Amino acid sequence: MRRYKDMLWTWLLPDTPKDIDNEEWVRHGGKWIIFDRKDRIVKLAKKLEPYIDLGEIESAKYWNEDPSAINVYSLDRDKEKTWEILKRLGAGDSRVWEYDYAWDKNIRNPFDFMYSWFSKFRTILQSYGPIGTLRLIREILKPKR
Repeated sequence: MRRYKDMLWTWLLPDTPKDIDNEEWVRHGGKWIIFDRKDRIVKLAKKLEPYIDLGEIESAKYWNEDPSAINVYSLDRDKEKTWEILKRLGAGDSRVWEYDYAWDKNIRNPFDFMYSWFSKFRTILQSYGPIGTLRLIREILKPKR
C-alpha cells in the first residue's frame, strides 16, 4: 500500500491499482465518509491498510486536520460490504454514503446529501477557523504555474 500526502489529504492507495471501468465508476463509484476526531480517523486508516492491499477496499483518503474525515471508496454494489468492514474496524456512526460523480443519485437522498455537505463544511471551519477557511479556499483556487 502507498501513502500520498498533499495539502489537504493523506491518500491510501493500493500498490497495484485495480482495473476499474471509468464509465462504471462515474455511474456507480462513491464513498463512505466518516467524520470524527483526527486521532480516531488515523487509527481507522491504519486498520484499513490490509483491506486496501487485498483489494477488498478500493482506496481511501483522510483529511489532514482535526476534526477529520475519511473517504472510503467503493462501487455502490459493494457499499454494504465496505460498511460492514468499517463497522468491524470501529468506524463511528457519523457517516454518510455519497456518489463521486452521479449527482442525480445523490439528490435522490436529499437528507444524506445535505448532511454530507454540511458536515464537510463544518469540518473545514472547525479545522481552519473562518479566516483560515477563506485562505484555504483562496489557495485552492489560485491558478497553478
